[in-house]
Amino acid sequence: MEELTHRMLITTATALSVGVLLVALSRRLNLSAIVLLLFGGIALGPQGLGIVDARALGSGLQVLVSLAIGLILFEGGLTLDVAGYRSAPALIPRLLTVGVLVTWLSTAGAIWAIFRFDFAFVLLSASFTIVTGPTVIAPLLRRIKVSKNVHSILHWEGVLIDPIGVFVALLFVL
Repeated sequence: MEELTHRMLITTATALSVGVLLVALSRRLNLSAIVLLLFGGIALGPQGLGIVDARALGSGLQVLVSLAIGLILFEGGLTLDVAGYRSAPALIPRLLTVGVLVTWLSTAGAIWAIFRFDFAFVLLSASFTIVTGPTVIAPLLRRIKVSKNVHSILHWEGVLIDPIGVFVALLFVL
């Protein structure tokens, strides 16, 4: 039991401290934090140095992931501007319906055509491409200068599409 507690503590402390350092470094280097965090996870994870072991967290990992997703969506919701939605009230719902369907089905078609996986797996895999989310869109919008109207549209879509993508993925997991 003591060994498991030690592994949980090392995994949690390392992931949090290295994550904070990588975010700070990304800001200093003017890079997307997602890129450094991805490489940091690979380097410290089971395929790299093996210091961070998500299996050591057991069911606690699901709790941490749920909390992190909740915080990201809550922060995204705090940054939504109703005036930005009013600038394109017809376009945003179309992006969240027609855009989702086109992305999902065309990606599913491409995955099936290339790999010939089982169709349920193809639909599940394609559902992951739906999600762009505020953690992806916000850094891009900070780096790329777009008009205020386009910024608002993309920000609204980025925040609201996460729950839609999760819902579509859950349809094929259950």
